[in-house]
Amino acid sequence: MNNLKAKKNPIEISVIGSGIAGITTAFHLGQKGYKVNLIDPKVNSEINNINPLNGSQAALGVLMGNSYKRTKGRAFFLRKKSMELWKDWLIQLDYSRSSIALEKPLIKLASSAKEYQSMIEISKNKKEYGIELLDEISLEFWSSIFEKQLIGGLISHEDGRLNPIKLIRLIMSSLDNMKVNKIERNVIRIKNNKLSNKNWQVYFENNEYMNQDYIVICSALNTEKLLKPLGHEIHLEPILGQVFELELKDLTTNWYQWPAILNYQSINFIHHDPNHILMGATIENGTEPNLKYKQEMLDMNKDAPKWIRKARISHQWSGIRARPRNEPAPLLKELEPGLLINTGHYRNGILLAPSCAEWIGLKINRC
Repeated sequence: MNNLKAKKNPIEISVIGSGIAGITTAFHLGQKGYKVNLIDPKVNSEINNINPLNGSQAALGVLMGNSYKRTKGRAFFLRKKSMELWKDWLIQLDYSRSSIALEKPLIKLASSAKEYQSMIEISKNKKEYGIELLDEISLEFWSSIFEKQLIGGLISHEDGRLNPIKLIRLIMSSLDNMKVNKIERNVIRIKNNKLSNKNWQVYFENNEYMNQDYIVICSALNTEKLLKPLGHEIHLEPILGQVFELELKDLTTNWYQWPAILNYQSINFIHHDPNHILMGATIENGTEPNLKYKQEMLDMNKDAPKWIRKARISHQWSGIRARPRNEPAPLLKELEPGLLINTGHYRNGILLAPSCAEWIGLKINRC
Protein backbone atom coordinates (compact mmCIF):
# COMPACT_ATOMS: atom_id res chain seq x y z
CA MET A 1 0.00 0.00 0.00
CA ASN A 2 2.32 2.69 -1.21
CA ASN A 3 -0.28 5.41 -0.77
CA LEU A 4 -0.34 4.75 2.98
CA LYS A 5 3.37 5.37 3.47
CA ALA A 6 4.37 8.64 5.09
CA LYS A 7 7.55 10.26 6.28
CA LYS A 8 8.15 9.18 9.87
CA ASN A 9 7.68 11.75 12.59
CA PRO A 10 9.58 11.41 15.90
CA ILE A 11 6.43 12.29 17.88
CA GLU A 12 4.97 9.22 19.62
CA ILE A 13 1.23 8.99 20.28
CA SER A 14 -0.78 6.44 22.21
CA VAL A 15 -4.40 5.93 21.15
CA ILE A 16 -6.33 4.15 23.90
CA GLY A 17 -9.30 2.13 22.65
CA SER A 18 -9.79 0.09 19.47
CA GLY A 19 -13.39 0.83 18.59
CA ILE A 20 -14.09 2.75 15.39
CA ALA A 21 -12.99 6.08 16.95
CA GLY A 22 -9.68 4.61 18.09
CA ILE A 23 -8.75 2.72 14.94
CA THR A 24 -9.64 5.60 12.61
CA THR A 25 -7.68 8.03 14.80
CA ALA A 26 -4.70 5.66 14.65
CA PHE A 27 -5.15 5.34 10.88
CA HIS A 28 -5.21 9.10 10.33
CA LEU A 29 -2.22 9.75 12.60
CA GLY A 30 -0.32 6.88 10.97
CA GLN A 31 -0.93 8.47 7.58
CA LYS A 32 0.62 11.66 8.92
CA GLY A 33 3.78 9.74 9.79
CA TYR A 34 3.51 9.75 13.58
CA LYS A 35 4.68 6.78 15.61
CA VAL A 36 1.37 5.39 16.85
CA ASN A 37 0.54 2.87 19.57
CA LEU A 38 -2.99 1.47 19.56
CA ILE A 39 -3.73 0.11 23.02
CA ASP A 40 -6.64 -2.15 23.92
CA PRO A 41 -6.77 -5.57 25.64
CA LYS A 42 -8.94 -6.79 22.74
CA VAL A 43 -7.07 -5.10 19.89
CA ASN A 44 -6.07 -8.41 18.26
CA SER A 45 -9.35 -10.24 18.87
CA GLU A 46 -11.48 -11.69 16.09
CA ILE A 47 -13.66 -9.13 14.31
CA ASN A 48 -17.27 -10.23 13.88
CA ASN A 49 -20.83 -9.42 14.91
CA ILE A 50 -21.55 -12.91 16.25
CA ASN A 51 -20.05 -11.91 19.59
CA PRO A 52 -19.23 -8.22 19.14
CA LEU A 53 -16.48 -6.94 21.43
CA ASN A 54 -17.51 -3.29 21.22
CA GLY A 55 -20.26 -1.05 19.95
CA SER A 56 -18.51 -0.59 16.61
CA GLN A 57 -18.59 -4.30 15.73
CA ALA A 58 -22.29 -4.35 16.62
CA ALA A 59 -23.06 -1.35 14.41
CA LEU A 60 -24.95 -1.36 11.11
CA GLY A 61 -22.65 1.21 9.50
CA VAL A 62 -25.33 3.77 8.62
CA LEU A 63 -24.05 6.99 7.03
CA MET A 64 -26.92 9.46 7.34
CA GLY A 65 -24.80 12.54 6.82
CA ASN A 66 -26.33 14.48 3.95
CA SER A 67 -29.94 14.09 5.08
CA TYR A 68 -29.20 15.59 8.49
CA LYS A 69 -31.76 18.35 9.06
CA ARG A 70 -29.38 21.13 10.13
CA THR A 71 -27.37 23.27 7.74
CA LYS A 72 -24.94 24.86 10.20
CA GLY A 73 -23.23 24.22 13.52
CA ARG A 74 -20.70 21.68 14.74
CA ALA A 75 -22.91 18.62 14.19
CA PHE A 76 -23.57 19.63 10.57
CA PHE A 77 -19.90 20.39 9.90
CA LEU A 78 -18.71 17.05 11.30
CA ARG A 79 -21.20 15.14 9.16
CA LYS A 80 -20.43 17.12 6.02
CA LYS A 81 -16.68 16.73 6.49
CA SER A 82 -16.94 13.01 7.21
CA MET A 83 -18.98 12.33 4.08
CA GLU A 84 -16.24 14.06 2.07
CA LEU A 85 -13.43 12.23 3.86
CA TRP A 86 -14.97 8.77 3.56
CA LYS A 87 -14.71 9.00 -0.24
CA ASP A 88 -10.95 9.50 -0.01
CA TRP A 89 -10.45 7.07 2.84
CA LEU A 90 -12.20 4.22 1.05
CA ILE A 91 -9.86 4.63 -1.91
CA GLN A 92 -6.82 4.62 0.38
CA LEU A 93 -8.08 1.68 2.42
CA ASP A 94 -9.29 -0.52 -0.40
CA TYR A 95 -6.38 0.11 -2.77
CA SER A 96 -8.22 -1.28 -5.84
CA ARG A 97 -9.39 -4.50 -4.17
CA SER A 98 -13.04 -3.43 -4.54
CA SER A 99 -14.08 -5.28 -1.41
CA ILE A 100 -15.88 -2.34 0.19
CA ALA A 101 -17.89 0.60 -1.05
CA LEU A 102 -20.49 3.00 0.21
CA GLU A 103 -23.76 1.20 -0.49
CA LYS A 104 -26.41 3.72 -1.59
CA PRO A 105 -29.05 5.17 -1.34
CA LEU A 106 -30.85 5.77 1.94
CA ILE A 107 -34.63 6.08 2.16
CA LYS A 108 -36.35 7.55 5.19
CA LEU A 109 -40.10 7.11 5.66
CA ALA A 110 -42.11 9.59 7.73
CA SER A 111 -44.01 8.22 10.71
CA SER A 112 -45.85 11.48 11.46
CA ALA A 113 -47.03 14.65 9.76
CA LYS A 114 -44.44 16.62 11.74
CA GLU A 115 -41.62 14.38 10.51
CA TYR A 116 -42.81 14.66 6.92
CA GLN A 117 -42.91 18.46 7.18
CA SER A 118 -39.27 18.32 8.30
CA MET A 119 -38.47 16.15 5.26
CA ILE A 120 -40.08 18.73 2.97
CA GLU A 121 -37.81 21.41 4.42
CA ILE A 122 -34.74 19.19 4.07
CA SER A 123 -35.53 18.43 0.43
CA LYS A 124 -35.85 22.17 -0.28
CA ASN A 125 -32.66 23.16 1.54
CA LYS A 126 -30.45 20.27 0.45
CA LYS A 127 -31.16 19.58 -3.19
CA GLU A 128 -27.47 19.88 -3.99
CA TYR A 129 -26.79 16.97 -1.61
CA GLY A 130 -28.86 14.58 -3.71
CA ILE A 131 -31.98 14.63 -1.55
CA GLU A 132 -35.55 14.57 -2.84
CA LEU A 133 -39.00 13.55 -1.69
CA LEU A 134 -40.33 10.14 -2.68
CA ASP A 135 -42.65 10.19 -5.66
CA GLU A 136 -46.15 8.70 -5.59
CA ILE A 137 -45.06 5.38 -7.14
CA SER A 138 -42.34 4.87 -4.54
CA LEU A 139 -44.67 5.85 -1.73
CA GLU A 140 -47.27 3.39 -2.98
CA PHE A 141 -44.63 0.65 -3.03
CA TRP A 142 -43.50 1.29 0.56
CA SER A 143 -47.11 1.60 1.74
CA SER A 144 -47.72 -1.90 0.37
CA ILE A 145 -44.58 -3.21 2.09
CA PHE A 146 -45.55 -1.84 5.49
CA GLU A 147 -49.26 -2.53 4.96
CA LYS A 148 -50.43 0.99 5.77
CA GLN A 149 -50.86 4.27 3.95
CA LEU A 150 -47.67 6.22 4.51
CA ILE A 151 -47.55 10.00 4.66
CA GLY A 152 -44.36 10.45 2.69
CA GLY A 153 -40.62 10.05 2.73
CA LEU A 154 -37.34 11.13 1.20
CA ILE A 155 -34.46 9.54 -0.63
CA SER A 156 -30.86 10.58 -0.09
CA HIS A 157 -28.86 9.38 -3.08
CA GLU A 158 -25.45 9.96 -1.45
CA ASP A 159 -26.18 8.57 2.01
CA GLY A 160 -26.11 4.86 2.74
CA ARG A 161 -24.10 2.22 4.54
CA LEU A 162 -20.58 0.89 5.00
CA ASN A 163 -20.37 -2.75 5.99
CA PRO A 164 -18.87 -2.31 9.48
CA ILE A 165 -17.12 -5.67 9.76
CA LYS A 166 -15.43 -5.32 6.35
CA LEU A 167 -14.51 -1.75 7.20
CA ILE A 168 -12.95 -2.57 10.57
CA ARG A 169 -10.96 -5.44 9.06
CA LEU A 170 -9.65 -3.18 6.30
CA ILE A 171 -8.60 -0.48 8.74
CA MET A 172 -6.87 -2.97 11.01
CA SER A 173 -5.02 -4.42 8.02
CA SER A 174 -3.95 -0.91 6.98
CA LEU A 175 -2.65 -0.23 10.50
CA ASP A 176 -0.43 -3.30 10.14
CA ASN A 177 0.88 -2.00 6.82
CA MET A 178 1.66 1.36 8.44
CA LYS A 179 3.48 -0.42 11.30
CA VAL A 180 1.12 0.92 13.93
CA ASN A 181 2.09 -0.82 17.16
CA LYS A 182 -0.90 -2.78 18.51
CA ILE A 183 -0.55 -3.30 22.26
CA GLU A 184 -2.90 -5.91 23.69
CA ARG A 185 -2.91 -4.65 27.27
CA ASN A 186 -5.17 -2.86 29.68
CA VAL A 187 -4.29 0.74 30.58
CA ILE A 188 -4.43 1.11 34.36
CA ARG A 189 -3.82 4.85 34.51
CA ILE A 190 -2.24 7.78 32.74
CA LYS A 191 0.02 10.34 34.33
CA ASN A 192 1.43 13.74 33.45
CA ASN A 193 5.20 13.39 33.20
CA LYS A 194 6.82 16.72 34.07
CA LEU A 195 10.33 15.33 34.49
CA SER A 196 10.80 14.22 30.89
CA ASN A 197 10.70 15.77 27.45
CA LYS A 198 7.77 13.45 26.78
CA ASN A 199 4.64 14.82 28.42
CA TRP A 200 2.76 11.69 29.41
CA GLN A 201 3.08 8.19 30.82
CA VAL A 202 0.77 5.27 30.09
CA TYR A 203 0.75 2.71 32.90
CA PHE A 204 -0.04 -0.99 32.58
CA GLU A 205 -0.23 -3.74 35.18
CA ASN A 206 2.89 -4.43 37.31
CA ASN A 207 3.59 -0.68 37.24
CA GLU A 208 5.06 -0.90 33.73
CA TYR A 209 4.76 2.28 31.71
CA MET A 210 5.56 4.00 28.41
CA ASN A 211 6.57 7.63 27.93
CA GLN A 212 4.51 9.36 25.25
CA ASP A 213 4.28 12.78 23.62
CA TYR A 214 0.50 12.59 23.26
CA ILE A 215 -2.36 10.46 24.54
CA VAL A 216 -5.69 10.23 22.72
CA ILE A 217 -8.44 8.52 24.70
CA CYS A 218 -11.06 6.79 22.56
CA SER A 219 -12.22 4.25 25.12
CA ALA A 220 -15.95 5.02 25.46
CA LEU A 221 -17.18 4.25 28.99
CA ASN A 222 -13.66 3.61 30.26
CA THR A 223 -12.80 7.26 29.59
CA GLU A 224 -14.23 8.41 32.93
CA LYS A 225 -12.04 6.03 34.94
CA LEU A 226 -8.85 7.16 33.19
CA LEU A 227 -9.56 10.87 33.52
CA LYS A 228 -10.99 11.14 37.03
CA PRO A 229 -7.60 10.80 38.84
CA LEU A 230 -6.38 13.73 36.75
CA GLY A 231 -9.26 15.92 37.94
CA HIS A 232 -11.24 15.83 34.70
CA GLU A 233 -14.95 15.08 35.07
CA ILE A 234 -16.37 13.44 31.96
CA HIS A 235 -19.84 11.94 32.32
CA LEU A 236 -20.90 9.16 29.96
CA GLU A 237 -23.79 6.74 30.13
CA PRO A 238 -24.23 3.37 28.41
CA ILE A 239 -26.72 3.16 25.56
CA LEU A 240 -27.45 -0.18 24.00
CA GLY A 241 -28.33 -0.95 20.39
CA GLN A 242 -29.99 -4.17 19.29
CA VAL A 243 -29.98 -5.84 15.87
CA PHE A 244 -32.12 -8.74 14.66
CA GLU A 245 -31.63 -10.77 11.53
CA LEU A 246 -35.08 -11.79 10.35
CA GLU A 247 -35.67 -14.81 8.17
CA LEU A 248 -38.73 -13.91 6.13
CA LYS A 249 -41.33 -16.54 5.37
CA ASP A 250 -43.75 -14.99 2.93
CA LEU A 251 -42.67 -11.51 1.82
CA THR A 252 -42.59 -11.34 -1.97
CA THR A 253 -41.17 -8.09 -3.29
CA ASN A 254 -38.88 -6.58 -5.88
CA TRP A 255 -35.67 -6.53 -3.89
CA TYR A 256 -33.99 -4.21 -6.39
CA GLN A 257 -36.28 -1.44 -5.12
CA TRP A 258 -34.84 -1.76 -1.62
CA PRO A 259 -32.18 0.83 -0.82
CA ALA A 260 -28.98 0.16 1.07
CA ILE A 261 -30.69 1.55 4.17
CA LEU A 262 -34.37 2.01 4.88
CA ASN A 263 -35.18 4.03 7.99
CA TYR A 264 -38.68 4.03 9.45
CA GLN A 265 -39.77 4.81 13.02
CA SER A 266 -36.06 5.35 13.83
CA ILE A 267 -35.44 1.68 12.95
CA ASN A 268 -32.93 0.77 10.25
CA PHE A 269 -33.79 -2.02 7.79
CA ILE A 270 -31.13 -3.64 5.62
CA HIS A 271 -31.92 -6.29 3.02
CA HIS A 272 -28.62 -8.13 2.83
CA ASP A 273 -29.53 -11.64 1.68
CA PRO A 274 -32.46 -13.32 -0.12
CA ASN A 275 -35.35 -13.44 2.33
CA HIS A 276 -33.25 -12.03 5.17
CA ILE A 277 -33.43 -8.51 6.60
CA LEU A 278 -31.48 -6.82 9.36
CA MET A 279 -33.56 -4.68 11.70
CA GLY A 280 -31.79 -2.53 14.27
CA ALA A 281 -31.83 0.59 16.41
CA THR A 282 -30.05 2.24 19.32
CA ILE A 283 -32.93 2.27 21.73
CA GLU A 284 -32.24 1.75 25.43
CA ASN A 285 -30.22 2.76 28.46
CA GLY A 286 -28.07 0.16 30.17
CA THR A 287 -25.65 -2.61 29.27
CA GLU A 288 -27.92 -5.64 28.89
CA PRO A 289 -30.60 -6.19 26.20
CA ASN A 290 -34.09 -5.64 27.55
CA LEU A 291 -36.86 -7.94 26.33
CA LYS A 292 -39.38 -5.11 26.55
CA TYR A 293 -37.43 -2.89 24.13
CA LYS A 294 -36.81 -5.83 21.83
CA GLN A 295 -40.53 -6.52 21.59
CA GLU A 296 -41.37 -2.84 21.13
CA MET A 297 -39.01 -2.63 18.16
CA LEU A 298 -40.42 -5.79 16.58
CA ASP A 299 -43.99 -4.55 17.18
CA MET A 300 -43.19 -1.14 15.59
CA ASN A 301 -45.70 0.70 17.80
CA LYS A 302 -48.24 -2.05 17.04
CA ASP A 303 -47.88 -1.30 13.32
CA ALA A 304 -45.57 -4.16 12.34
CA PRO A 305 -46.60 -5.72 9.01
CA LYS A 306 -47.43 -9.42 8.80
CA TRP A 307 -44.06 -10.30 7.26
CA ILE A 308 -42.26 -9.02 10.36
CA ARG A 309 -44.71 -10.66 12.76
CA LYS A 310 -44.29 -14.00 10.98
CA ALA A 311 -40.51 -13.77 10.56
CA ARG A 312 -38.10 -15.91 12.53
CA ILE A 313 -35.18 -14.29 14.33
CA SER A 314 -32.23 -16.24 12.95
CA HIS A 315 -29.57 -14.20 14.71
CA GLN A 316 -29.39 -11.23 17.05
CA TRP A 317 -26.69 -9.15 18.67
CA SER A 318 -26.24 -5.98 20.66
CA GLY A 319 -23.55 -3.41 21.38
CA ILE A 320 -22.92 -0.77 24.02
CA ARG A 321 -22.21 2.84 23.06
CA ALA A 322 -21.26 5.77 25.28
CA ARG A 323 -23.49 8.83 25.30
CA PRO A 324 -22.31 12.09 26.92
CA ARG A 325 -24.49 13.46 29.69
CA ASN A 326 -25.42 17.13 29.34
CA GLU A 327 -23.02 17.60 26.42
CA PRO A 328 -23.45 17.12 22.68
CA ALA A 329 -21.98 13.99 21.13
CA PRO A 330 -19.23 13.32 20.29
CA LEU A 331 -16.74 14.55 22.88
CA LEU A 332 -13.77 16.15 21.14
CA LYS A 333 -11.57 17.94 23.64
CA GLU A 334 -8.01 18.90 24.43
CA LEU A 335 -8.04 18.61 28.22
CA GLU A 336 -4.37 19.45 28.78
CA PRO A 337 -1.37 19.91 26.50
CA GLY A 338 -0.84 16.48 24.99
CA LEU A 339 -4.06 14.92 26.36
CA LEU A 340 -7.02 14.65 23.99
CA ILE A 341 -10.29 12.72 23.91
CA ASN A 342 -12.33 11.47 20.96
CA THR A 343 -15.22 9.52 22.43
CA GLY A 344 -18.95 9.44 23.23
CA HIS A 345 -20.12 9.05 19.64
CA TYR A 346 -23.34 7.33 20.67
CA ARG A 347 -25.24 6.66 17.42
CA ASN A 348 -22.90 8.00 14.77
CA GLY A 349 -19.51 6.44 15.41
CA ILE A 350 -18.83 5.18 11.89
CA LEU A 351 -20.37 8.22 10.23
CA LEU A 352 -18.32 10.74 12.23
CA ALA A 353 -15.08 8.78 12.54
CA PRO A 354 -13.05 10.53 9.77
CA SER A 355 -13.86 14.11 10.77
CA CYS A 356 -13.20 13.35 14.45
CA ALA A 357 -9.86 11.72 13.60
CA GLU A 358 -8.97 14.74 11.48
CA TRP A 359 -9.83 17.05 14.39
CA ILE A 360 -7.38 15.15 16.58
CA GLY A 361 -4.70 15.35 13.88
CA LEU A 362 -5.15 19.10 13.49
CA LYS A 363 -4.86 19.64 17.25
CA ILE A 364 -1.61 17.67 17.41
CA ASN A 365 -0.21 19.36 14.33
CA ARG A 366 -0.80 22.81 15.81
CA CYS A 367 0.91 22.06 19.12
